[in-house]
Amino acid sequence: MDTIKELYYGNLHPYDRDIKKGSELDQLANLVLRLEAELKETLNQNGTELFNKQKGIWSKLTCLNKCENYTNGFRLSVQLTAESFQEKE
Repeated sequence: MDTIKELYYGNLHPYDRDIKKGSELDQLANLVLRLEAELKETLNQNGTELFNKQKGIWSKLTCLNKCENYTNGFRLSVQLTAESFQEKE
């Protein structure tokens, strides 16, 4: 497999991962969903609209942050690889 071609054609998704049932991540995700449902029950229409807007903005912010973390990690790995080929003084 040619990793560069796979990445180019969008066949690699380094940010995707399986969530193991019962893991801490799974438990926290389920808690967020449950609390969100409880919160929505207490909100009127205006509150629900505001909450949905906030949730959408938070999602975009999270995506931007993940992208930045991914690119920073990629740059660091390239720097480490380059340094590994340099001769020691």
